Amino acid sequence: MVNENQDMKGLRFAYIASLLTPLTLMISGIVAVIYAGYKLNKGTDEFSYSHYYTLIRTFFLFFTFFVVLSVTAATMSGMVAGATYWVHSSWLDVLLKAIPVVGLAIAGLAIVKWFAQHLKGIRLLNEHKAIEL
Repeated sequence: MVNENQDMKGLRFAYIASLLTPLTLMISGIVAVIYAGYKLNKGTDEFSYSHYYTLIRTFFLFFTFFVVLSVTAATMSGMVAGATYWVHSSWLDVLLKAIPVVGLAIAGLAIVKWFAQHLKGIRLLNEHKAIEL
């Protein structure tokens, strides 16, 4: 029972650290991923494994998403800015102003989905259920 209690504390720590990722500029998320990887490397039961694995997977999935979104927005802004240098058009000015708004909307939806996944994981953790992989 002591080991199960320690596993629950470790999982709660990993979830809380992962949830604080946006507020700590990714430092707590990186700590959570390293901790989850350490726990997986030590060997764990199927219940804990599913939660740690899901935390690692979602962190890298959304980290990759935001890197791709940032690069895409920067590239698109640069291309439109270059086009407005050569071709003066009001719709290119509108497009240049719309790119950050569209990126913000997409990022906002991704963050809401990310938080929803974490809340689902925390709910399943409290119900002592494994996450289906």
